[in-house]
Amino acid sequence: MTEDLTKQIMSNDPSAAPYNPPDPVPCEYCGAPRYTMGIRVGSRIVWAPYGPERCTCPEAVAAHKRDEAERLANEEAIKRAKEAERLNERIRKIVGESGMGERFLRRTFETFQVTKDNRKAYEMAKRYADNFEDMLPKRGDPEPGRNGLFIAGAKGIGKTHLAAAIANQLMSQGVPVVCMTMIDLLERIKRTFKREDIDESSVLDIYKTVPLLVIDDIGKEPATEWAISTIYNIINGRYEAYLPIIVTTNYDDASLIKRLTPENGDSIAAEAIVDRLREMCQGIVMSGESWRSKR
Repeated sequence: MTEDLTKQIMSNDPSAAPYNPPDPVPCEYCGAPRYTMGIRVGSRIVWAPYGPERCTCPEAVAAHKRDEAERLANEEAIKRAKEAERLNERIRKIVGESGMGERFLRRTFETFQVTKDNRKAYEMAKRYADNFEDMLPKRGDPEPGRNGLFIAGAKGIGKTHLAAAIANQLMSQGVPVVCMTMIDLLERIKRTFKREDIDESSVLDIYKTVPLLVIDDIGKEPATEWAISTIYNIINGRYEAYLPIIVTTNYDDASLIKRLTPENGDSIAAEAIVDRLREMCQGIVMSGESWRSKR
């Protein structure tokens, strides 16, 4: 049998002395000497390029665990950023730049005029945006609960502004968001269905899986069988995946169900949509004077 000429050796081994072993490095916590691992290859020793072995004192072990956790967190952050960029590219291809028009893009928390009537709604919306990471489902964690927002109230009091402000803050941080009116959403879906380079499932998948979907003015769209079926498909897909959604509306529950019920049709799908939204979302009821009436 051929003798195995390759084996590990530590730099403090007396037999390693002729092979220029690296000097020991003291542990920064306990001061104990740390030695370098080498590999005996034939008539020479190759010393590990990464330096001396880690110390086994409790402080060094704890520090290593912290460093490893930070490394894994950084790797996960890079992975999430790459996934977000890929999804943003899909959104640009299928929907356009988040679907937001110029008016939506100008609506930020900085441009929102806070009053005694809307301060609570503003604070809830800002807190939601600042803590959005906690709203996303995480494998192994408990269900996220009501991780969306249902913003209701009369027209012109700032519902859309707050919803768009959340979207704009998150998009500035690289979070993929789709934000548009219900009417525009349905129209864009119809247009993309006609494109030969995109299949129907890819179109709906964007709305079902984007980290945040913002639907403005739900209840304003014509209540056709196709429209209500499509709305339910999207909302139910997000419901099943625990993904957050923000909706704004001028209607209370009963009125919204009526608005979402097709003429001469039943209200089953409409009731299911509202039921899902109520289970998924925290409610924000806004009041006050319409800003539009002041112009």
